[in-house]
Amino acid sequence: MIVKKRGVKAGKKGQSANEAAMLITFLTFSLIVTLAAISDDIISASDNNYRALIQDVAGVIEQEALIAFSSENGYYHAFTLPPKLNGQPYITSILNSSSISSQANITMIAVASKRLSVAINVTKVLPRDVLGNLVRGQNTVRKEQGRVIFRPIPLTAAQQGDCNPGCGSGGTVAPEECCDHMRLCCT
Repeated sequence: MIVKKRGVKAGKKGQSANEAAMLITFLTFSLIVTLAAISDDIISASDNNYRALIQDVAGVIEQEALIAFSSENGYYHAFTLPPKLNGQPYITSILNSSSISSQANITMIAVASKRLSVAINVTKVLPRDVLGNLVRGQNTVRKEQGRVIFRPIPLTAAQQGDCNPGCGSGGTVAPEECCDHMRLCCT
């Protein structure tokens, strides 16, 4: 009879160990599923934030141009575009009507994502007389002879010396190539 009692106790211990293992397995599976769902939400929120930042940068550029248009000749303002948005690269460009067609009467300013997973291109349409180019970093906008002109602020000799020498031809770096002003080439 003693043997039977030991056998019954051993069976109950074995059963509770199996139940504990099943419970741990279920809880681990539930944790993995929850973390997967949360990570998708975090990635989606990050992408949405990046999209919003791209739209904000396009809005800032548009506002700079509109303020310059409404000002008199001689207007000048310096502003800075961030080197990255949320740690992610982006592209800015100005396409003037003269490069589109002589019949076109507009200028388009575009800010686009360089991330393949987030395809966004925000385009703002402005009047014809917007010229120049924009870089990530320091820029100026001025109004001369009724035209609004965007230009990057040239790098100092020290800043240009700090740029990555692997860019450009022959180890020289043009300010446009070192456009983020953060000692990195902007290719």
